[in-house]
Amino acid sequence: MEQSNIKAFIRATLIILAAFTALLVLFCLAYRNASINDYNKILILLIAAISICMFLAVLMSVAIAYTYKRKKTDGIFLVLTKLGMLVLLPLVLLLEKANNNTKRNIQHFYIELNNILVDSDNKRYRAQDIMLLLPHCLQNNECNIKVTNDSKLCKHCGRCKIGALLEFAEQKNISIFIATGGTVARNIIKKIKPKLIISVACERDLMSGIADVRGIPVVGVVNKTPNGPCFNTDVDIDAIKKRVEQLSL
Repeated sequence: MEQSNIKAFIRATLIILAAFTALLVLFCLAYRNASINDYNKILILLIAAISICMFLAVLMSVAIAYTYKRKKTDGIFLVLTKLGMLVLLPLVLLLEKANNNTKRNIQHFYIELNNILVDSDNKRYRAQDIMLLLPHCLQNNECNIKVTNDSKLCKHCGRCKIGALLEFAEQKNISIFIATGGTVARNIIKKIKPKLIISVACERDLMSGIADVRGIPVVGVVNKTPNGPCFNTDVDIDAIKKRVEQLSL
């Protein structure tokens, strides 16, 4: 296994070096043979490309601000808002990587914007088509029962909110799953194929999960972290109930 890993690393490194070598040769040939007119054409193309990118960024920013302010969207604003969530916000997040507070605010903004897009569809779903997806960190750390394997094992002791959410899901006839991580969550979604997902997680996991799930609307509910990330987290059950009531038939 270790041998195959190092081989994969060496192969990827050689490919990257080959690509840079090809570019270097290309630029050297261009430098040797190109005239001043060719340089001018390249500069004009670069200026045009940057101008188009800036124009699109402005359009996406306006659409995102408009959607967020109105709390709904449609038409061209919907398209530009989706494009902005796909391109602009991840780029902004990358630039703000060093500032944790700003980074978290942008992730929260992304989730709010995503929820607005789901609401803008004005769709209602049958209870059996709705999945409630929870993170395992909602479970009390001192509990010896692994509800991630089988949620029916939960004793509803009240030390965490898993029991109350299980009761609510049973009452509303919606499916509920507790995932130990993003990969498990994606496998559950692939297997169950719900029509709507109401997902509880931290800002980072929600943002990456929403971006990963294509074709299925995801409503994000940010969990609370009074004990730090991924440990004995909490969630506003009323916020989940409100979402289920709003989106179910």
